Amino acid sequence: MGSLPLAAIGLALLCVLALAMEIGRRWQGLLSRKGNGKRQGSPVPDHLLTAMLGLLALLLGFTFSLALNRYEDRRALVVAEANALGTAYLRSQLLEEPARERLQPLLSAYVDLRAAWSQRSDAGAEDPRQASLQKRIWAEVGRAVRSDPSQQLTRGLMDAVNESFDLAATRTAARGAHIPEAVLEILCLSAVLAALMLGYTIGASGKHHIYAALLLLLLLALALTMIFDLERSVSGTIQVSQEPMKLLRASMRQASGA
Repeated sequence: MGSLPLAAIGLALLCVLALAMEIGRRWQGLLSRKGNGKRQGSPVPDHLLTAMLGLLALLLGFTFSLALNRYEDRRALVVAEANALGTAYLRSQLLEEPARERLQPLLSAYVDLRAAWSQRSDAGAEDPRQASLQKRIWAEVGRAVRSDPSQQLTRGLMDAVNESFDLAATRTAARGAHIPEAVLEILCLSAVLAALMLGYTIGASGKHHIYAALLLLLLLALALTMIFDLERSVSGTIQVSQEPMKLLRASMRQASGA
């Protein structure tokens, strides 16, 4: 379902849940007619329906927490990488020429590349431009370390650059991490079974509560759609803000032009 529009997924979920509820309602009516009217089909006991809905709520909360934690991890990694690159750029400003003149344009180009990476749909694939730029930056940092007698400044610069490279790899791994499909399948199956049980109960009590039940199914479909949305790190509507990288890029351009 990763390529389907979220609106289509939400509508499909709502239709499936409504269909399951209608099947449950008709099933209860069929059992009542088979009794020749002498014995009405017994509704599902309240405690069983409550237990089923409670279990569904627990699964929803657990899955939503997993999706939200992955979203928060991606957001924290953006801030961490921006901070590491900003630290590396600030420390590069303290280098002597010509090391500073060689390294700062490379860092600026790398920040531009990382900001563009965040918008790519194939962000999990290997980027030869990024690997090439990292090698060039690391070579310039190594040259600065070898030419620095005290190595106090260049050691700090090396640590900041190394941290930014590590965070780039961590962000790639975090973007490719998803909730296991088995968890999502069990969640959707539980929602369908709960709708089926709900329809069976409504069938025994008449159509008095059918509109309230449809509203419940609508909220359930919206909650499931939000989970699928959080799982989409690129194409979803809930996206991690790239503002830290944009602010860093703007400050670096301003510093280079000053």
